[in-house]
This record gives sequence, structure tokens and C-alpha cells, in this order.
Amino acid sequence: MEVKNFYFPQMHNGEHTAFHGESFEQLNRANPALLGVPEQTDAYGKALNEQKLTVDVFAASELSPESLELDRSRDKKYSAFKAYLKVYANDANEVLSGAAERLLFVVRKSAIDAGNPLRLGMVKETVAINSLLRNLEPLRADVELIGATGRLQALETANRSFEELQIARNLEKADKHPSNVKDARIVTDAAYQAVIERINAQALLYGGEAFNAFIKGQNAIIDKYANLVAQRKGMAKKGGETETGKLTVN
Repeated sequence: MEVKNFYFPQMHNGEHTAFHGESFEQLNRANPALLGVPEQTDAYGKALNEQKLTVDVFAASELSPESLELDRSRDKKYSAFKAYLKVYANDANEVLSGAAERLLFVVRKSAIDAGNPLRLGMVKETVAINSLLRNLEPLRADVELIGATGRLQALETANRSFEELQIARNLEKADKHPSNVKDARIVTDAAYQAVIERINAQALLYGGEAFNAFIKGQNAIIDKYANLVAQRKGMAKKGGETETGKLTVN
């Protein structure tokens, strides 16, 4: 019996941090000294703590009162722009209603219009609105025809204000804690692998209930996150394989 391999890059940052958090807790419950990995566990804990700090640097900038206010403002501007288009889509003047319908078609195909904007996350919403603005550019004549230029400009300004604040906050926080999430993840993964490789080797040499219990528990954590990744990607796990390819767990 041994701990399975798991392809870490397939996880989002939140999933990745949570996976290692659960793994580290399970390792400590199992008694690292008993498993022969006290030094490796210490290095793993330090790497994981560094990763959490790094992830928090970039997550915190989204949660400030100023960010939340700017996000609410652009949501209102987007709703106002779309509502305005709907009004003109029902106009008796076919030229005006046609222009509004063409604009609404682009809006409804955009990521920002796919359900509740809050589900996108603030940073993804910025990207989605920028994409929408680019796609509407060829229809500027229609925007002007129905008098929606001011409303579209208000949305553009609100989105730019949010984006500029995010950039400034990230730069400010990065100066205080300069490492980035990708590098922190690599270090944490390496520290985890050092723990697992030693435990797998010790289990092969000596065996025993302590190793079996840890390995069983760790494989359960791996299965849990493999299924989370599969569900997120819209894949159905079938004996280690999916409809779109193999799950990277073995």
C-alpha cells in the first residue's frame, strides 16, 4: 500500500491550498515522528504557511471596502446599460429596436451576462466586462443611434476604476510579501512530495498499522480533491478515467 500520485497543477489556488491544509493536518494527527518524517513535516508546514500568506496577499485586495464599493458601482452600471437596451428593443421604431437587438445579442453572449455576475468573482468580472466592451466596439453606431453612449461610457469608467485599484493593491501588497502564488505552490508541492516519498519507502520497508492508517487517510483526501476537480471540469469520474480523458491520479 502506498500514497497515490496526484497532479497538483490541475487544482485552482483555493483547492490547492485546502488540499495541502487537510494533508498537513492529517500528517500531524498521524504523528510525524512515528512515521519517520519530523524534519520533512516541519519543512512542509513552513512551505504551506508561506503559500497561505501569498494567496492571502492577492485575495485580500478583492475584499477591501473600496473594492466592494467599486464592484457594486460597475454592477449597477452594467444593469442600467442592459435595461436601457431592453427598453429600446421594444421600441415601435424598427430602426431603433433593431439597433438595440443587435447590442443585446452581443451582451447576452458575453461571460458577464451568464447568470449572476457575483459568481464570476471580481477579477474575472473585470476581464469579462473588458471583453464585452471590445465586442461592442464595432456597434458604436448602434450605441449612438439609441443614445446609450453615456451609459456604456459609465460602465467602461467603472470597470477601469476597479481594475486600476486592483493593480495598485496587488503591487502594494506584493512589495510587503514579494513571492508569487505559482512559486509558492511549487515549493509546497515539493515539500509534500518529500514527505510522501519517505513515508511510501518506510511503509514498504517496515509496514505497520500507523503507515496503513496514514496512507488510507491520505488517499481519501486525494480522491476527494480529484473528484472536486472532475466535477468542476464537468467530467464524470469512471474508474480513474473521464469522458474527456484520464484523471491524473494513480
